[in-house]
Amino acid sequence: MAALSVPIPMTPRVFYSNIALPQNKAKLAQIAKKYYKEIKQAETLTNVPGALILSIIFTESAGNPSIVSYVGAAGLMQLKPQTANDVIYLEKKAGRLTPGEIAVIKKYLGNRINGPLNQSFLSHKIRENNYTGNSVTQADMLNAEFNILMGAMYLGILIDQHHEVGGLRLDKALLRYARGYFFKPAAGNVEQVLDQVKGKSTEAYSYVIKILGKNGLLETQALV
Repeated sequence: MAALSVPIPMTPRVFYSNIALPQNKAKLAQIAKKYYKEIKQAETLTNVPGALILSIIFTESAGNPSIVSYVGAAGLMQLKPQTANDVIYLEKKAGRLTPGEIAVIKKYLGNRINGPLNQSFLSHKIRENNYTGNSVTQADMLNAEFNILMGAMYLGILIDQHHEVGGLRLDKALLRYARGYFFKPAAGNVEQVLDQVKGKSTEAYSYVIKILGKNGLLETQALV
């Protein structure tokens, strides 16, 4: 799988102890085997490293494709239908939407793809103008192939927005994946951003450490 252009770990902070590493590695391998085809396809279509996609699946759902959160986030990468709807719109707006992505999306949405493709605004704004609903449904989000592609597309959009002076700020992209598209990470280096978010959301803080920290999921996958 493709390498990330960031140092791994990005921070020396630790969430997982050494004792957890064998169990985490085994679970990552189990998820990777079960969803290899879907992860590899999403990696190829979006240029988001499969190791990062796998880390999000592990963190969000532990590989359970049927899980639905109390806020309506669904499936392996835990996206709300509205978020997936907006991801298609944003992918098109950014000039990132490829024929390969369209083919997979149409496989599940059919003509419903025209909803997000024809949007002029993010759907939360469309509602203010009597918008009646999103094209993507919760049932769509429970399809592993569709869910993984939507999550990878979302990650790709966020990653593109955080190529900053000094390199990719994957910490900021992950914070926005965890807290929402409109979350604004603090200015500063990785440690300063983590200190800031820790005071506001221990869940979001832990989310980044689980993936990017020492003994984190990306480092675990890199271990031989």
